Amino acid sequence: MIRPLSEKDYNIAIDIVNTNWKRTYSNYVNPLLLNEIGCNERAEELRHDFQSKRLSEYVWEEQGQILALLSIGDTADIDKKGAFEIWRIYVRPEAQGHNIGSKCILFAEQEAKRQGYQEIVIWAFQENTTAISFYQKNGYVIDKNEYLGEPYLTFGIRLIKTLM
Repeated sequence: MIRPLSEKDYNIAIDIVNTNWKRTYSNYVNPLLLNEIGCNERAEELRHDFQSKRLSEYVWEEQGQILALLSIGDTADIDKKGAFEIWRIYVRPEAQGHNIGSKCILFAEQEAKRQGYQEIVIWAFQENTTAISFYQKNGYVIDKNEYLGEPYLTFGIRLIKTLM
């Protein structure tokens, strides 16, 4: 089931994000983002982001175990003002392939519709072909490819979906 992130969930959610970063992005993202210092900095950034309530944050929980983090809200993309964005969707590696990601996307789309949005944006690193294929399977189309520069030092792909 999906539920709002609470303060007691922060450390688990941060661990899910950092585990996925190290496991998934190791061959193409700036290695400084994946070492201990980079993970600690990301943990602090996430904790600050969670506390700020800038985005709506949710976790997927089954049998008392948090298996995924979903972060949604307004996009920061200047050329997509008024669009909704899935900012983060991370599933524990051992829980991947069990439809949790698709259920999180469906939840995000329902929230976007409920709030009156007509378009959703999501970004993936270009080399993360698994994520790009997953988003495409869920109806998203590639809209843009751009070099992301510092701190990532890699290319990103923006995918979009129009809501009916």
